[in-house]
Amino acid sequence: MKVTNNSKALQGVRSKGRAVYISPGETRDVDLGGVDLEQARRLPFLKVEGASKAAANQDGDSPKTALEVLEMAKDQNVQFMSFKSAAKKLLGEKTPSTKDDIVAALEELATQP
Repeated sequence: MKVTNNSKALQGVRSKGRAVYISPGETRDVDLGGVDLEQARRLPFLKVEGASKAAANQDGDSPKTALEVLEMAKDQNVQFMSFKSAAKKLLGEKTPSTKDDIVAALEELATQP
């Protein structure tokens, strides 16, 4: 998709685990999806165009399954608080405080019929 930097400074976005830098006023084709797309959309000075429906469905506002949240735990590019927030949407107020405990609770949730 096309990402335009509307700020006056060099900006970077993450794509597939690496940084892609965009000069002021420049538009670049960047492969964004999931968390990377969500983070780029949060920045008001970046204009993101051409998001595919598959990438849009991975947006942070859409509900995730327990298996999807468990995949977030394995991804080194996902910060703990993002993972915990997604887990809290599934586990509610009883969400544990440590990553290992959250993973255990999600695994239990994923195996329930």
